[in-house]
Amino acid sequence: MIVRDGPKKPPYPLALIHPLGPLFRHLPLSLRRHLLYLRTYGRWGNFRKPQRGSEKSQWRIINDRRAIIAFSQDKLAVKEYVRTVLVKHHLEERVKIPATLWVGTDVRELRALVAQLPARWVLKPNHSSGRFFVLDSNATPIDWDDLIAAGDRWIQRDEEELVFGHWAYSQARHLLIAEERAGDGGEPPLELKAHLHDGTTIHYFWVDQSRPSASYACYRADGTWFRWRAESDPINEDPGDLPVLTAEERERLLEINRAIGTPFDNIRADYFYERGVIWFGELTPYQAAGLDPVSNENDYDHGASWALPDLTAPDSREAEWRALLQGVPKGTLQR
Repeated sequence: MIVRDGPKKPPYPLALIHPLGPLFRHLPLSLRRHLLYLRTYGRWGNFRKPQRGSEKSQWRIINDRRAIIAFSQDKLAVKEYVRTVLVKHHLEERVKIPATLWVGTDVRELRALVAQLPARWVLKPNHSSGRFFVLDSNATPIDWDDLIAAGDRWIQRDEEELVFGHWAYSQARHLLIAEERAGDGGEPPLELKAHLHDGTTIHYFWVDQSRPSASYACYRADGTWFRWRAESDPINEDPGDLPVLTAEERERLLEINRAIGTPFDNIRADYFYERGVIWFGELTPYQAAGLDPVSNENDYDHGASWALPDLTAPDSREAEWRALLQGVPKGTLQR
């Protein structure tokens, strides 16, 4: 079993000055973002006329309230969007989407369906980040008390909305999801993430939490490895024995990215990868909250390739985006 339960709140007196303490959330959003940016980069950012990718991310957090952003942090809405796009482009055989088993607000209701659950599954909130249980009842008995307690916490508003000002989380439906577990091995599949601008893959990267000696590796769209973060950053970016996508796998990833990412000026698409199989994970318009310790060169390059949208321009697909947030879908065990 693998568990992540979000960031831990700091103890007193550190809480008085820490972003997750009781005071920081009451500051104006722009000031919060400036302070977080200063804390990460050691400099003030230009959020009015941003040039760097990190500055444009802050601009989005402060200003962008479009319908296309509103649905992007609702995991169920995103799965429906991606499923529709894949069918439209005849790509449904090129990537797997984990089945939704159950949707609700109380894990006690899910517990009543325990006899129908597969051995391997995932519990997570629909409207948050960094919170999940990865379960395998064949390996470890399920502690339902832990799951129920976590679900009761997760259904509440959290730091994404209240502290960091990530508006799209406030638009997502407050629900809990039981989902098919990606992959079929004993270890979690690798995380494969891609930064997209208007459907063009700017770069993609691996994240392997299980092997710190080869935990992170970034590649341009043509498959060329490069270092993303500053040389002084302690994160290891040596690819080590992480997989190198074959030309066919890379083209498949780029094709999927084009279909999914074209409506977005900037989005990150997250996948899982296991032995040549790509599973869709989620989308995020707030990549590392714009607080990734990227090198200066890459920060400017990322900003140069990202054309900020006109927030006053009409969107002919606005009703489509808003419809994705309507109603409460049912999982396969509820039909």
